[in-house]
Amino acid sequence: MNLLNIRFMREVLLPNLAYLIIKILSSSLNIKYINREKVEESIKAGDKIIFAFWHQRQFFLVNPHSGFRLALMTSLSKDGELQTAILSKFGYRCIRGSSSKGGVSALKAMVRIVREGYNVALAVDGPKGPIYEVKDGILFLAKMTKAVIIPVSASSKSFVFKKAWDRYMLPIPFSKAVIIYGEPITISEKDEISVKREEVKRSLDYLTLTADKEAGFMLK
Repeated sequence: MNLLNIRFMREVLLPNLAYLIIKILSSSLNIKYINREKVEESIKAGDKIIFAFWHQRQFFLVNPHSGFRLALMTSLSKDGELQTAILSKFGYRCIRGSSSKGGVSALKAMVRIVREGYNVALAVDGPKGPIYEVKDGILFLAKMTKAVIIPVSASSKSFVFKKAWDRYMLPIPFSKAVIIYGEPITISEKDEISVKREEVKRSLDYLTLTADKEAGFMLK
């Protein structure tokens, strides 16, 4: 296979195929939203919003939030390049970077994006874990932009990739899904990052457990 064909596959064929799969699978789910009014209230109040979620649950959130004028962070790897191509098709603005590579420049870019009027969504334990551990990037971003953090989690009966670091969940088609939003979290100049980190984690843990119960799926 020549380089032109490889480039066509990575830049055109695979992103379009993945986009269709995500759209079709997501559209088959019977989604129940819990506390979505909290998001609507924040938007009406003119808040800048940062959605916080676990990397494991990200599939559920892609299609339902495609109209939220969101910016996302994707990794600098080749997988991140493919992810960027896919997410761009949903209307997301993608910033390349991670906590390990390009982190400072990506954070600065995110600050600019929020000030331009975009909302942001971050997998707070990504891109490589440890699973269910909140990293500080989202907290610094909220502090620098005065944005409101809204934790969000989701669940449904799913295929679980147990060998992946995040035990990634892929929903079973036509299953009941739940997307639940937590109380908005604000960070002032006086707040300790470590305290707010635990607050975000507690909220996400609670939301995830609630979503699993509501969806009738307990992750083992």
